Amino acid sequence: MADPIGSAGADDHWGGNPAGFIYGVLAVATVVAAESTQRETFGKVLGASALVIALYWLAHAYSHHLGSRLQRPVEWTLRDFVAALAHEAAILEGALLPFAALAGAWLVGASLESGVTAALWCAGVEIVVLEVIAALRRRLRPRDVMVETVIGVAMGLGILGVRVLLH
Repeated sequence: MADPIGSAGADDHWGGNPAGFIYGVLAVATVVAAESTQRETFGKVLGASALVIALYWLAHAYSHHLGSRLQRPVEWTLRDFVAALAHEAAILEGALLPFAALAGAWLVGASLESGVTAALWCAGVEIVVLEVIAALRRRLRPRDVMVETVIGVAMGLGILGVRVLLH
């Protein structure tokens, strides 16, 4: 029987780094949630989000590369660092949907508050969908799929909670 979610392994999706993809979703959503829509502009929120995600990407790549060199002493090479950048690029991919929602809201003339809300909902839904995919790939019982979906909902609500607590 064919796998309805796809038979490819996790390394075939999300740049071979699904954890990085998920981290990108959560990181951009947290940055957007923390921004003040009273004092900021779309340009500032988008710029800050892009800068933070780029820094997270570089920090993860650097950490991966340095960690590898600490585990097995080898020379620093540009090729290995570029490979680490490529592996951690999943962080950038994960941030794309919420970032695009925010940018799209700006392009259609929505308020910054609406754009932030759209980005946060996109991130929350993305996390829930990823939980459902993970559960269905393992062919869990419906009850267990629901439990894992609730975990995703809790993460999504956590993102929205940051917004509520800070504003």
